[in-house]
Amino acid sequence: MKNRTVILITLLLFLSFSLPAQIKDLNRKIPTDPTVKIGKLANGLTYYIKQNAKPKNKAELRLVINAGSILEEDDQQGLAHFVEHMAFNGTKSFEKNELINYLQGLGVEFGADLNAHTGFDETVYKLSVPTDEETFNTSLQVLRDWADGITFEDEEIDNERGIVAEELRARSGAPMRMYYQSIPKITNNSRYAKRLPIGTTDVILNSEYDAMKRFYKDWYRPDLMALVLVGDFDVHKTEKKVKELFSGMQLIDNPKERVYYEIPDNKEPVITVITDKEASGVSISLFSKKDETEVITLNDYRNEVLKYLYSAMLRQRLNEIGLQPDAPFLSAIAGIGDFLGNKDAFLLKASLKEDKITEGIEALLVESERVKRFGFTNTELVRFKEQLLNGADMRRKENGKINTKYYVEQYIDNFTDSKAIPSDAFIYQFYKEVFPTITVEEINNLSNDWIKTDNVAVVLNAIDKENLKLPTEEDIEAILKKVSLQPLEAYEDALSDIKLMTNEPTPGKVISETYNEDVDVTTWKLANGITIIAKPTKFQNDLISMSGFRPGGSSLAPDSLYISARNAGNIIGSSGVNGISESDLNKLNMGKTVRVTPNITFYDDLFSGSSSSKDLETMLQMVHLYITSPNKDEGVFNSKKANLKSIYKDQDKSPGNFFDNQISEIMTKGHLRGVPLTVQQIEDGLNIDDAFKFYKERLASANGFTFVFVGSIDLKNLRAFTAKYLGSLPSDLEKESTWKDIGMRYTNTVVKKTFLKGVENKSIVDMRFTNNFDFSLKEKNKLSLLGKLLKIKLTEEMREKMSGVYGVQVAGYASDIPYGWYRMNIRFTCDPNNVEKLVHKVLEEIKKIQKDGATEADLYKIKEAELANHKEFLEINAYWINKLREAVKYDLKLESILDSEAEINNIDSNMFKDAANTYFNMNNYAEFVLKPEASQQE
Repeated sequence: MKNRTVILITLLLFLSFSLPAQIKDLNRKIPTDPTVKIGKLANGLTYYIKQNAKPKNKAELRLVINAGSILEEDDQQGLAHFVEHMAFNGTKSFEKNELINYLQGLGVEFGADLNAHTGFDETVYKLSVPTDEETFNTSLQVLRDWADGITFEDEEIDNERGIVAEELRARSGAPMRMYYQSIPKITNNSRYAKRLPIGTTDVILNSEYDAMKRFYKDWYRPDLMALVLVGDFDVHKTEKKVKELFSGMQLIDNPKERVYYEIPDNKEPVITVITDKEASGVSISLFSKKDETEVITLNDYRNEVLKYLYSAMLRQRLNEIGLQPDAPFLSAIAGIGDFLGNKDAFLLKASLKEDKITEGIEALLVESERVKRFGFTNTELVRFKEQLLNGADMRRKENGKINTKYYVEQYIDNFTDSKAIPSDAFIYQFYKEVFPTITVEEINNLSNDWIKTDNVAVVLNAIDKENLKLPTEEDIEAILKKVSLQPLEAYEDALSDIKLMTNEPTPGKVISETYNEDVDVTTWKLANGITIIAKPTKFQNDLISMSGFRPGGSSLAPDSLYISARNAGNIIGSSGVNGISESDLNKLNMGKTVRVTPNITFYDDLFSGSSSSKDLETMLQMVHLYITSPNKDEGVFNSKKANLKSIYKDQDKSPGNFFDNQISEIMTKGHLRGVPLTVQQIEDGLNIDDAFKFYKERLASANGFTFVFVGSIDLKNLRAFTAKYLGSLPSDLEKESTWKDIGMRYTNTVVKKTFLKGVENKSIVDMRFTNNFDFSLKEKNKLSLLGKLLKIKLTEEMREKMSGVYGVQVAGYASDIPYGWYRMNIRFTCDPNNVEKLVHKVLEEIKKIQKDGATEADLYKIKEAELANHKEFLEINAYWINKLREAVKYDLKLESILDSEAEINNIDSNMFKDAANTYFNMNNYAEFVLKPEASQQE
């Protein structure tokens, strides 16, 4: 059985896999991680309980039902998902909305911490909660209620129908229409094609109450349930609570058989071409399906490793083709993994160039065929073994510092799909002992199992437009046959004996050092104008995060060079360094934990990166080389240019893209740098010489850069390495780097516009308040909090009371670059007939906040959520990176980072009232509505 609708290429190999002294007998069963307590109650309910203190004082709770939409009867299509909705609309212990209000009062955010999903074969309820005794016990009661205590009041079912229908409406569009057409083909008209989890509008709106209650009674039963509880708690006490609370669930008499539906075989390839006028681009997907094999023994697991290595090496080859100067496709992926039902699959997928569709399909298939005929090389295998072993080593070292959610997903898969769950220590030991026995020949033999002609399905998705010549199904079948017969040459793995840095730089000087005891931060000033900020943490056992920044960016380029400057960081930063191509650089770094990415944004020059402590020097060498010795790679440039053109080509065919483009045009007054690019602009304005020159000019002097390092830092090593590789960078101390005001200003007058586009019966509403203001971090935070309050109120009114939307997005944002400005944005999808009353409701709720501020209940919800997030964020390296960067940018005292809790506690109702009256100004109001084209005829 499978519970995913797409291939999960890397699933098994990146699981957290307990440790025998040696791996000798491969016929032994895969050992289960001894740190997870697995048990089963007498009524059949399974439980997984693991202590994990990342994050502290929190737990992830899941109720997993081994049943989904695949088990629906004809009158229940969509009701498995509908039941999930009803879990939040009244249970034995919590009346409607009482549950959500209670949890929000504990800092639990609806959507982020309180949610659920329904698939073909599973339904999962999700809670992320504090682990104090009262909250934790109540949360377990919530799971118990969901298991057999949902009340299903007729009135509440009727109220929820509109919300579920709006969810279906929100998901509708070209991608969903094309998926509906493809799934009968790729599953050979199996039951999966007839039981999509979202269901049908007719059943959602008109089903009998009993149909939903019948599904709940038939499938929500302890023998089909599991509890997954992972967090900062005592395992034995938690197990006792589970037994006390869930042992009382009763098995039903004569339970229905839980049928596992299969996907029929097909002897000849099933090929389909699917087009849609609102689609974007052209893509090909080939699924070669095969009956799944159980992974029970160590030998089974070893075979899974072979599949991963095969997949990873083929993806690497496809990536190299995509970077060729005249690449036949835009991008491609491949891999062996889960499919649906009783099948696994080998997937080949490519995004195609519209003028090379047939050539791209052939190139994709040829590379797979090349592997089948000649196999991989031993040098490729050695590198990917090193990469895999390094990844396992990192996870082993990070034991106790890995986020709880990492384990939750594994235990769900173990229950629903019998996935093995050995420990990280085991997987590392297993790799160490088994890798020497894995030969390139046995990996190459996998081709005979997966590259075949039976059980193959091919789907070509494309935009429907004039003058686009698409291959027919017969043409694609002919390509399949042609590739299997044409002459090919073996792949050459041409990585020469190269070294990352050929000339060691002379270290620069540290001219000052300061230490802030309050936040344990050390700052070094280098003689060339670079500042180093270092904060050692123990949030991870062996990971270091890096961020380099200074003002500048593409704002410094004239309009004539804007397009090249805007893309310079992406293009040159993806071209490799020191004469080493990006592909060879990736190969060279296999077996290391290191990543560096240069970027040039509108107003900043940036570097981001991460490494293990042993690879810190490599990370800094790469930064040095990206500044002093970047490559100018024609192949990378052509690939990036082609991909950019594909993104912007026909962008107005999609109603959503058209809508966003129109808003950008109006709100930025058509400013060159504020509106989406056109294909012609990219063709005429993107030049490799201009991009390379701008990149080099921006980084010719390192003066003004600040680099922040947070994580498993040895200060002595970091000081030495940064002095050597950053302190040696060229610098002009007389020239300060700063951004330039490009003159873009946002519209701040009243604008109301309605656009007609699309065939789906849905509208998108975008409401925004934008104006100039005196920027401060305090005011920026007020805007963000005001957005959170408004979202709570609009969710209550527009979703829960009016059933008019599935969800509503509200976000407040502010910036001081290039001038002080703010935006408060409200957006939702709805029935076109409901636009007017929903817009009215938004404005009505805004007026209430302007008059009364926040209620005590809402104030408490927001403060508790902010406090919970703050406590969790303080133990995340990325949070400290961002806060230290903010302190540098706004010249704040570093210890001010610790003031957030006091600031949160000082939030009051008047703050919301004042902010609402300041920022919700109807003189600075823009309202945009997208309606379907059919509205023109009404």
